[in-house]
Amino acid sequence: MNKIFLLVLLAFSLCAFVFPAEADDQALLDAVSELQAQAEAEEEESEFVYPNREKIFPDAKRPKSYSAEQIDEALQKNIDHATDEYVKSTEDAFKFGLESKIVEILQEIKDNKDPRFVNAVYDLFQETKSNGVREKILNYFAALEDPCLEDYAVDIVNDPYGKKSNLVEASFNYVSKVKSQSALPGLVEIIAKEEEEFFLKALVAIGEVGGSDEARFLAQFMERADLNLPERQALVKVLGKLKAVETYDKMASLAEDQNENSHVRMYCAEAIGQMGKSEAEDLLIDLYEDEDPNFRAYVIKGLSNFSDDRAHKVIEQALRDSHYKVRLEAISTVEKQGISSAVPYLVYRCKDTKEEKVVRDKCCKVLAKLNSSEGNEYLIGVLKDPKASDVHKAQVAAALLENGSGISDVLELAKSTLQNGKHLSLRYALGKEFAKYGSPEFADLCAQYIESTDPATQGTGLDIFAKGKYSSVMQAVRDLAQPAYDEAAEKEAREKALLEGDESNAKPDATEKKKTRVVNQNSRKAKKILDYIGG
Repeated sequence: MNKIFLLVLLAFSLCAFVFPAEADDQALLDAVSELQAQAEAEEEESEFVYPNREKIFPDAKRPKSYSAEQIDEALQKNIDHATDEYVKSTEDAFKFGLESKIVEILQEIKDNKDPRFVNAVYDLFQETKSNGVREKILNYFAALEDPCLEDYAVDIVNDPYGKKSNLVEASFNYVSKVKSQSALPGLVEIIAKEEEEFFLKALVAIGEVGGSDEARFLAQFMERADLNLPERQALVKVLGKLKAVETYDKMASLAEDQNENSHVRMYCAEAIGQMGKSEAEDLLIDLYEDEDPNFRAYVIKGLSNFSDDRAHKVIEQALRDSHYKVRLEAISTVEKQGISSAVPYLVYRCKDTKEEKVVRDKCCKVLAKLNSSEGNEYLIGVLKDPKASDVHKAQVAAALLENGSGISDVLELAKSTLQNGKHLSLRYALGKEFAKYGSPEFADLCAQYIESTDPATQGTGLDIFAKGKYSSVMQAVRDLAQPAYDEAAEKEAREKALLEGDESNAKPDATEKKKTRVVNQNSRKAKKILDYIGG
C-alpha cells in the first residue's frame, strides 16, 4: 500500500499544479481516483501470489460405466474382437499370461479404445508388480479418459522423485488426459521449486488442466532470464493455451522482435491470437508481412481466432502464399471457420497440377466439408474424370462421404469398379469408406460386394454389412457363413466323441478335411458378424 499512497500523493501535487484554483473540484477528484485505481491494479498484478493450496490425494474409485453405443463403436474397429472367445482369451491372459502377452493386449485394447475390460484391467493394476504393465494400464485409461486411477497418478505427481521414469511420464500424461484438478497443487509446486527434471512435464500438464490462477502464476516466469530455450518455448505455448492476457504485452513484444528465437516468436504469435484481444488482430495482420514462412504460418494460426472481414482477407492472401506450410494453415482456418468465400481459392488450388499433393488433398477435404455448389461440382467432376487417378478419386470420394455430399455419384463410381478387375484398388478403397457409415443407401452395393468372387471384395462387403446390418443382405451373409457353422458343428461333435471315448469319430476323415479347406476366411468372418449382431 506504500506504493499506492505515494502515487496518490503525487497525483494531488500534479493536480494542484495543472488545475487552476477555480477548476472544478470534481475533475480533481476524478483524476486522483483514476490514478489510484491504476496503481491498485498494477500492484495487484505485480504482487499476485498463487494460493497456498495443500496437495490433494484423491480417493480410490472404480472405472466409470460405458454405454452399449461406446462399446459398439470400439468393436466396429475390429469385428474379430466381438466374439465371446476373444473376451475369454483376453481375460484369461490377464489372469495367467506372461507380461509380454499382457502388454500386447493392453496396447491393442488401448488403440481400439475398447471399454469392455475396464474392470478386469483395473483389478490387474491393483495386483501387478510389473512397472511395464502399470504403464500400459495408465495409458489405456488415459485413452478412455477414465479417472479411476487418479489417486495413483496424482500420488506420483505429488512426489515423482525416485520413481520409475516410465511411470512418471505415464502419470503426467494421465492427469492431463483426465483433466485432474487434484493434480494442480503438485504440478505448481514442481514449477515453483524449479525442478528441472520435471519442469517441462509439469508445465505441459498445467496447460491442459490449469485455469486463471495458474495462468497468472506462470505469467511471472515470463521475465525470468534463467529459463533455457525449451522451457521458454513451452511456457509461451502454455500461456497461450491458458489465455493468460496478463502476458499479452510481453508476448506481443517477443513476437515483433526479429532477434528473438524463431520458435519463441512463432509460439508467441499463436498465443496472442488465442487471447482474443482486438489489438492482437491488428498486430498479427502487420506481422503477416514477415519474411519467415514458418513464422507466417503461426501468424495465421493466431489469426484463426478472429472471424471478421479483416482477418478473412489475410487468410485469403495466405491461400496464395509462396510457401505451402502457410497455405496449409490458411486452409485449416477456412475449415475451422467455414469461410465460404474461400471456395474459389480452394478449387483453384485443387486444379493446379504443380500444387503440393498435401495441399491439394487438404483442399478437397475442406471443399467437401463446406458443401457449396461450386465445390461439389468440382469434386463430382473428379469422380467422373477418366484422366483422374484412382488414388485421387478415392480421396475425393472419402471427403464427399464424410460430409454426406455426392453420395449417388460415389455409389455409381463404386458400381463401375465391380464390372471388371481393372480398378481393384479403387474398389477396395471405396468399400472401406462405405464401411464407416452404415447408410441405408449402401445396402444394394453391399450385396454386390458380397456376391463378388474376389475374396478381398467379398470381405470388404462383409465390413459394409457389419456396420449397416442390412436386412436385405442378411440371407446372403447367412449363406456365406454356413460352411463355417458346419465346420464349428463338426468340430464340436468330434470333441464330444473324444470325451466319450469314441476315437473312431474323434478325427475327421479325408472328405471332412477337404470340406474344412473349403471353409475360407470370409465364411468364418461372416459367422463372427452374425454371432455379434444376433443374425
